[in-house]
Amino acid sequence: MSDLIDILQTLAARSGRSSSPLITLRSFPPGTGTRISHLAVDQGLQEAWVQVVGTPFFQAQSIALAALRRGTPFAITGSSMVSRASLHLVTLDLLRNEPLATALLIAPDSDLALLHEREAMLLARYCRPALPIAATGGTQRRVAPTARLVITTLPELHNHLLRFHDRAWRFFWQRLRLIVIADLHVFHGVAAAHLAMTLLRAARLTSQPLLLGGTLATVSGAETALTMLTGREWRITAVDDLPRPATTLALWQSDGERRREIARLAEAFLNAGAAVRLVATPWELADLQTLVDHEAFSVGTQPMPAHVQIITGADVGAATVQAALASGAVLVVLLLGRGMTEPALQRLAVTDPTTWPLLRPPVWPPVLNNSFVSTLHLVCAASEQPLRAEEIRQWQVESMVEQLTAKGYLSRLPDTPPVWLPGDQSDPYIPLDLHAAGTEPIYLFDEQGQQFATTDSSLFHRWMHPAAGLPPLRGGQQVIARDEDQGTITLARRDGRRTLPLRQCQVQIREEWAQRELRRSRGGRGPLLSWGRVVVEEQVYAYREQIGREPAQERKLVTPLTYRWQSPAVWVRLGHPIHPTGQQVGWSVVAAAALITLARVEDCVPAYDPATNHLFLIDAQNSGNGLAEWLYDQIETILPLAYDIALEQRTDPLFEPLARTDMDWLLAVLSGETEVAIAMPALSPGRTPGENRPARTPEPPVREPEPPAREPPARSEPPAREPPVREPPVREPPVRSEPPVREPPAREPPARSAEPPVREPPAREPSVRSEPPVREPPVREPPARSEPPAREPSIRSEPPAREPPVREPPVREPPVRSEPSVREPPAREPPARSAEPPVREPPAREPSVRSEPPAREPPVRSERSADAQRGRYNRPGGRHSGRRVPDQPEPPEAPAVPEPPTDDSPAASVPDAEAILARLRQRRERNGPAPTSRERRPEGQQPLEPRFQPGDRIICMPYGAGRVRASIVSEGRELLLVEFDEHGELRIDPSVNIVRRLPPVEDEGSE
Repeated sequence: MSDLIDILQTLAARSGRSSSPLITLRSFPPGTGTRISHLAVDQGLQEAWVQVVGTPFFQAQSIALAALRRGTPFAITGSSMVSRASLHLVTLDLLRNEPLATALLIAPDSDLALLHEREAMLLARYCRPALPIAATGGTQRRVAPTARLVITTLPELHNHLLRFHDRAWRFFWQRLRLIVIADLHVFHGVAAAHLAMTLLRAARLTSQPLLLGGTLATVSGAETALTMLTGREWRITAVDDLPRPATTLALWQSDGERRREIARLAEAFLNAGAAVRLVATPWELADLQTLVDHEAFSVGTQPMPAHVQIITGADVGAATVQAALASGAVLVVLLLGRGMTEPALQRLAVTDPTTWPLLRPPVWPPVLNNSFVSTLHLVCAASEQPLRAEEIRQWQVESMVEQLTAKGYLSRLPDTPPVWLPGDQSDPYIPLDLHAAGTEPIYLFDEQGQQFATTDSSLFHRWMHPAAGLPPLRGGQQVIARDEDQGTITLARRDGRRTLPLRQCQVQIREEWAQRELRRSRGGRGPLLSWGRVVVEEQVYAYREQIGREPAQERKLVTPLTYRWQSPAVWVRLGHPIHPTGQQVGWSVVAAAALITLARVEDCVPAYDPATNHLFLIDAQNSGNGLAEWLYDQIETILPLAYDIALEQRTDPLFEPLARTDMDWLLAVLSGETEVAIAMPALSPGRTPGENRPARTPEPPVREPEPPAREPPARSEPPAREPPVREPPVREPPVRSEPPVREPPAREPPARSAEPPVREPPAREPSVRSEPPVREPPVREPPARSEPPAREPSIRSEPPAREPPVREPPVREPPVRSEPSVREPPAREPPARSAEPPVREPPAREPSVRSEPPAREPPVRSERSADAQRGRYNRPGGRHSGRRVPDQPEPPEAPAVPEPPTDDSPAASVPDAEAILARLRQRRERNGPAPTSRERRPEGQQPLEPRFQPGDRIICMPYGAGRVRASIVSEGRELLLVEFDEHGELRIDPSVNIVRRLPPVEDEGSE
């Protein structure tokens, strides 16, 4: 073991790359299993077990044997040699105890069928009399009909054993007692529907009730899936009941040319005397079988006994990776390159190895009754034996039989009770592919014209268009020829070439079965998620192509490919429209589902409908494969992983548009946002588009003075103004160079020495406007003026003009300067303000009385008062509003200035217009022209200095740590472009999100 690891580390050191391709090494200790001292099996089998396996018996064998003798289906958990030998032991014990019985073993593929034949014959060799064993695809296939144990695959069972059940296989079916299925987890989706219907067909041909058994990997939801598959409860053994060999998993980063990497690794291990098994996808078999000419080198889609297992990519699935780890290999090497999920897997293997997706038990999606699969097998069953009404009721296919009868595929005979025979249609025994829903498969050919595999016909238009890169979302093989009439594809090797189809989809909802809200870990209402049946029309019109490290290019198809199907789907209503090009959206979720479940990437198709803003996730096969049903129940479990996948692909030339789109809507769904994209705001927060209008110039409002004594808790706002809860927390008064104009002192009491009045200008003053802060008051600095506010007198010499006599109280008191909690103007001033002298700019035309009205009587509802109800952030652009008070205390001498007594005569309330105009001219000469739009900052105010600079490390709630890429000052606010460690590049408003700068070593407080 150490020698093989040393070889791998030496290859990594000599790779010539800047960083080592060996990402990580992880060791798995051996497991001893749960041993038992005795097992009640035939004496010859006990001796054979000791001679062949050399270990004691285990608890899993006892549980399986007891279940079999009770007639209960059993499943032995494990993928090692011991689990296969245990299945053979239980099967041979039944055949020893029932001399006339036969048994059938179904393997996932022909390679595993031959492996089961060799290992079962080793145990049977010690039995007397001998038990004949044969595989239908091996050297003993001619004598297979007379064997006691027949080993086959599901397509061969459909095309040969069942088809010719009354000829060569007649005696075998008459005595069949047990069917065992190796690696039950391989039969998921449409393959599970094929297996379920095949078992029903087989049970009709036997004279006794069938017994069932099998093996499976450690998968989640196996009990439910097996019950749905067979309609019977299964007894599943624990994973720790059998021993587990020690092994090591190595993650190897491919440089883009996987074939060269694989050849280099395989030759190094073969030269060291180790046997090498190469586990690949069906698309790569023809190219890799000729990679190395050595008898100890083999290629297939499933792990086989060998010292080293080399897996070509993560798209083989978690179950295959775990089967390779349990196969008894000393070293398992997994190549990770530029596939859809592989960059995220590389990062997660280093940062979070304990929850690495490929080492967690995959989920078995629900087994779905596919109508196309059932139709095919019903016609075949009628060809084998006439269908009886009792069988049709048990299988719950009454409506399907009626449709087949109406279309001529079945013929009802006028018997009592009625029976059905096949119609005069074509031969129903078409070649069977595990993932094809009742249609003929697509045949894969190499450049020499040799067929090497089959695949699902639903992939023909989407993934196998001209010049398509296969495997899907990873590449390495290219479609160089396709024949739609014959259903053939010719592949050739193209290292480093990847493609992504560009599509147009029209989705029509036929039925909606259920609806719920997405569950969120932090609570709150999520977007609606629905489950139902849809009709999809998909057109592939182009594809994106990327070779090596070159930029991706878009290439049009000469003839667009159109495909139409109906299938179950789930759809979520997004909070904001998205605009994906060529339906480049949702593939991150599909890839995440392929990592978490037994499904393939090809089993799900995303589609976005801009008219309804629905994102659909649709089963790829006609009538469905069960993945949509699982997504409806558990989609929340894969969304975080889908975001990780999109996050790692945001810089990939091929997947960058797809990743950016998926990151936007996934972030909105996961964080609870109603908006999908974060855009630069055109308006200040809290303002509505209708408020973006020029400032009006109303008649200045007349304010009434507040009473001399008033407690803050008892203060009530006038009804014409907005409640104080909508006011900004802090304001600073504008500073001007001339004394403010006060109201005539005739009817006002003496001022309080500690409470200077804080003025608010009239609504029509356009010259100075303070942009209100947005949820972060301390960041805005007071404007600099030529004279300090503490030196200005606290009395205005000119009273406001056109004061309505009806609004004057009989007795007026001088305006008093109150504390922040007392001197709060309605809808303008904050609830808390420190004492400071009156520092206010004069109004644009006429000043207004700055004294507050008493709580008992509201002021006149002028246009200014009406505008005040717009809220804390929505003042018109040309209007001057109260500013926040800086944190520093004001000089104490200004509040102590007493206000002179006022005159009660009506003339005292008329302002001096000449003095006002003179001050306005002086100020305009000093500050320049006043702003004409509310979006401009006052000329006299200093420009806003950015708090953050590019390159600063910050922490932002709720996104975490990140680095500032750019700082933009827009509309009096600072906006940041931040590259977050976990969420990528986002635009952040520091006035909305809590943002702090992080020093290089330790955190600092808020600035």
